[in-house]
Amino acid sequence: MAKSSGKITIHDIAYELGLNASTVSRALADNPVVSQKTRDLVQAKAAEMNYQPNAMAAALRRGRSNIIGVIVPAIDRSFFARVIRGMEDEADELGYRVIVCQSYDSSEREREMVKTLRRLQVDGIVISIAKDGGNNLDFYCDLIAKEVPLQFFDTVPQGLGAPTVVINDRQGGYAATKHLIDAGYRRIAHLRGPQYLHIYKARYHGYLDAMEEANLTVLPGYVIDIVSHFDNNEDIFGRFWNLPKPPDAVFSSSDFSAASCIRVAREQGVRVPQDLAFIGFANEGFTEIITPTLSTVDQQTMRMGQLSAQRIIAAVKGENMAKEMVLLPEVIVRGSSVKE
Repeated sequence: MAKSSGKITIHDIAYELGLNASTVSRALADNPVVSQKTRDLVQAKAAEMNYQPNAMAAALRRGRSNIIGVIVPAIDRSFFARVIRGMEDEADELGYRVIVCQSYDSSEREREMVKTLRRLQVDGIVISIAKDGGNNLDFYCDLIAKEVPLQFFDTVPQGLGAPTVVINDRQGGYAATKHLIDAGYRRIAHLRGPQYLHIYKARYHGYLDAMEEANLTVLPGYVIDIVSHFDNNEDIFGRFWNLPKPPDAVFSSSDFSAASCIRVAREQGVRVPQDLAFIGFANEGFTEIITPTLSTVDQQTMRMGQLSAQRIIAAVKGENMAKEMVLLPEVIVRGSSVKE
């Protein structure tokens, strides 16, 4: 008789039908070695008993799970949510499923998530690395040496030579700053992300490129480092606004920091964009609903996700591909940077 509790196995089905387990296994796999009558009988009994096949065991037998693991810093950020949507859409089209893990910007947790996904027998892993600066290249070098399919996107390790999908962050920083210059602003400051991360370093150099091209000076105090998106923005705004020559515009490497500074500016009676303009980076979902709406740099998130899925599945299949895929950013102009 069937189990009263616990997971139903092929042995339980075999016992109920008076068959051997190997026959049940073949019948469930729709193997023509077993007669159609027996296959129908076994499959009906499996449905009746609510049998759930062991996907991991099946993956081991096939040598492939058709599952892709994804590790991101946090899924509650709209940037990563949209990237994951793009991955899932593309993976579904190609017959794959996606498992998502969060590192919470901890390199140590990221490595543990990689180990967990490997134990789950995923076919390949897509990663946007943690921003805490603790990434261990040796860890990933070892995986590459073992021919584990890896694909990085957005924030990627430098010097690893692994496949990546990224936005041209330097071009994005340049385009954001040039937009402010073209809109008539001249004293342009920058909220700079951690420079040990390539994406923020590239955005900063893009800012410098545009300022130099326009023969504009980056005045003392015009570049402020932000360690976190959620730094003390009252202090940051005060450092800008209390300068002998306060900036008339700010390019922020993060939408979150830009939005927080806009809130503080408005609380202190500073008009945005008439007195101080802002442009951010990432095109987070909230940028369209704050007041004023926030100009930003779009990172082609859906496309980034689709390409990441395409490329990791190609790697799983042993197909050749370019090491790096670079997408072009687009400036989205909204109310925070255009004077009426």
